[in-house]
Amino acid sequence: MKHAVLVAGGTGGHINAALAVGEALMSEGWDIQYLTGKRPLDYKLFKGQNVRHLDSKPLRTNNPIQLFKNVMMNLMSFFIIFASYLKNRPKFIVGAGGYVCGPTLLAGHLLFIPVFIIEQNAVMGLTNRILGWISTRIFVHFTKTRGLSNTLSKKVRVVGNPTRKAIQPVSAKKFDGELKVLVFGGSLGATQINKVIFDILKRPSVNSMAIHHQLGGDQKAPEIQTLVKYQPMNYIDNMQQEYEWADVIISRSGASTVSELAIIKKPVLIFPYPQATDNHQVYNAQIFKEEADFTVEILDPKLSHEECVKRTQEFLVKASREELKYTKTPSPGNHTCDEILREIKTNVGLA
Repeated sequence: MKHAVLVAGGTGGHINAALAVGEALMSEGWDIQYLTGKRPLDYKLFKGQNVRHLDSKPLRTNNPIQLFKNVMMNLMSFFIIFASYLKNRPKFIVGAGGYVCGPTLLAGHLLFIPVFIIEQNAVMGLTNRILGWISTRIFVHFTKTRGLSNTLSKKVRVVGNPTRKAIQPVSAKKFDGELKVLVFGGSLGATQINKVIFDILKRPSVNSMAIHHQLGGDQKAPEIQTLVKYQPMNYIDNMQQEYEWADVIISRSGASTVSELAIIKKPVLIFPYPQATDNHQVYNAQIFKEEADFTVEILDPKLSHEECVKRTQEFLVKASREELKYTKTPSPGNHTCDEILREIKTNVGLA
């Protein structure tokens, strides 16, 4: 059976991209192994898959002792996977992001196995900037991807971001008088967004409103007396169902979120994560807004809590008055996986 390895870890954006490509490969009869780290999402999102968990640590640290420890841990993972590739050599390896891509893709490259990387964000991460030099192709989400040298740009293919088949375009629906708001901050949640929503529950600006709110992680909603139909959830298992239900969305701007929003095409208020590496969520949001043919509003993550509440209330009021712009062009869906697989097969001689 044809065998391939997909590597990703740490964030939902990285892992979901790997799962999307893996889903496409398995539908064609490929045997897939996932390699990931040992963080909570690595276990949660890869549950039930053919997966191996490895120790992997970042190289970005100002502590020389910690850097040495991290290098040693990555080296151990490198030798473990090097031996694994010798026993069961994959046709190719795809890295979708995360520290774990470093040792695993390097091991493949030294064994002359073709390696490919996926960069979902508008700013190329440190690991991918390094791995770009040994990759056959670099698949990027955005045309304006920062951090690419002129040499690496020759390897780039702009394909979008791999998205799960479960996420499909939704039909436009008529506003029925009750504003339905979907709120989420990514797999781990977003304390900033959560606090804004809790304040809005206390003093809603829209008379008839329902909120479905993914709190994330172990965060809990406080006991609040409210006129809003409020449904808190720690994690949303059926995202497509929620997208179909919502009139408008409030979210972060991680790569997988932006990719899904581009398919769903409903007005969105974005709170970029202010601590995102290289400020990539701000750039993700800005480019997404430039390309969208529907309302995309972006909040400066440095605004005060009170100003964030005020701006969010204004967004909801405009939505309730049907003053936001909805797309007139249905989404064609996401065909990124098809493009990635065509390019990989061409480069490994399977086309």
